[in-house]
Amino acid sequence: MPAPFFTTNDSEIPRLEGLYIKERNPPAAISGAFLGVTGVVGDAIRGPVDQPIEITSPGQMSAIFGGRDQGSGGPVVSSLWKALANKPFGKLVVVRAAAAAAVAATVTLADSSGTPVNIVRVDATSVGSWGNNVTCYATSPTDGVSGHFNLVVKYLGKSYTYKNLDMTSTHDNSLQVVGTDPSNVIKLTKLAPGTPSFSAFTSSTPAVLASGADGTLADSDFTAAGRGVNVLASYRGVGCVFIAERSSSALKTYLQTLAAGATDRLFLCGADSETVNISTAVAETATGSFAVLDRMVYCYNHPYTLDPETATEMLTRPESWMASILSQIDVDIHPGEEDTKQFTAGITRLYQPALAREDYISLKNAGIAALEQDEGFAFVSGVTTCLTPGKEQITRRRMTDYLQISVANFLKHLVKKKNTDTRKTAAAGIIDSFLGNLQDNERVVKAFSVDPDVLNNPVDEGNGIVRIFMKVRLISHMLEIVLETLIGTQVTVQEA
Repeated sequence: MPAPFFTTNDSEIPRLEGLYIKERNPPAAISGAFLGVTGVVGDAIRGPVDQPIEITSPGQMSAIFGGRDQGSGGPVVSSLWKALANKPFGKLVVVRAAAAAAVAATVTLADSSGTPVNIVRVDATSVGSWGNNVTCYATSPTDGVSGHFNLVVKYLGKSYTYKNLDMTSTHDNSLQVVGTDPSNVIKLTKLAPGTPSFSAFTSSTPAVLASGADGTLADSDFTAAGRGVNVLASYRGVGCVFIAERSSSALKTYLQTLAAGATDRLFLCGADSETVNISTAVAETATGSFAVLDRMVYCYNHPYTLDPETATEMLTRPESWMASILSQIDVDIHPGEEDTKQFTAGITRLYQPALAREDYISLKNAGIAALEQDEGFAFVSGVTTCLTPGKEQITRRRMTDYLQISVANFLKHLVKKKNTDTRKTAAAGIIDSFLGNLQDNERVVKAFSVDPDVLNNPVDEGNGIVRIFMKVRLISHMLEIVLETLIGTQVTVQEA
């Protein structure tokens, strides 16, 4: 018997009797969408303004946006730092907000001629008073080439040396030398050919960048076109969005507008301050479009946490803790279940530690997710602001997004392909397999059906429209558990 013949060409098979092995690519599969990416916008010490930066580590966050303050201690300055302190996050998409009037610090370095000529302008890479702490001076080049120079920059005790800058004649290699990393401290602008003086400024008497200013941050710096939350409202892959340590009626109204037009993410908000009482919070979610939005999550009861640098308590907003939880749990996990207390372990106490059961009932009925202390800290209800029966739960919204986005990411690759019965049946089969695997693993799906034909008609087909009907019953959660007991000391025996 001849050895098996491996082939990828069907025309080989009828040429000779024997065993043929034809290896095929595995069928397409649906990968579940990840909804744990968090989008946050807030003021920071430094960093690019109104630009989304993907952050995956605390070190990267600090390098780009700075720490809690200007480096000299005192009150917390960065709202982004405060919102992220003492809580776990997965991947973050961070947008720094800054006042429209904020200015970047700058200094100009001139040559050593009798009538000094400005050679290069050194600017802080972003606006803010932080740049006033940057110093610099020019020194002899490392490569020893005449006309080249090194630039030494210092900020908060750290030194950066940019070597062999060339601004002679028509040359300018400053962009290549300094680079475009968002964590950079300075950027350079060539003003004239030449070399800055090596003696005008030195290590002991460096040039100091000046005139950097923070300005006064306004709500419009978050809501204007191309700014703040608008950047995150459509940034691909983000599962929830919140504003760091800032709230106002105007901001919440704007978030409602964004939530009404969103199709794949949640927007988190809360009471403007810790002193807002329950009746006021309940009244607020009854206004505007809160009650019809299942993509708005209103969080209540401000928590305290320890400032990790001073070991003193600081008051924080509750929505940052909800965002942290959502970044850590699967879509079918209730954000207030017992196991989520590990993500709120950084909370030391609540501003309102002793709310009554009736208070939490009022909050839940108004579509408000409130923090409660009970051997740890958890959101006693995981609701959106939507009051439509069946659409209240955060998990319902997240599970629905997960299924729809996952299937959509698969189906988009079929657009513009030929509409054949085989292709429609195969697509339905892949969706069926995806849902079946979830059902078998008791995740998200309780029951389902997929039909590639029931909604199609010749008119739609002629117009290039294909409809696949996916019907899913989601797994619900045990929101109220009732233990009925009958316990006694006497037993009544009934005779036949």
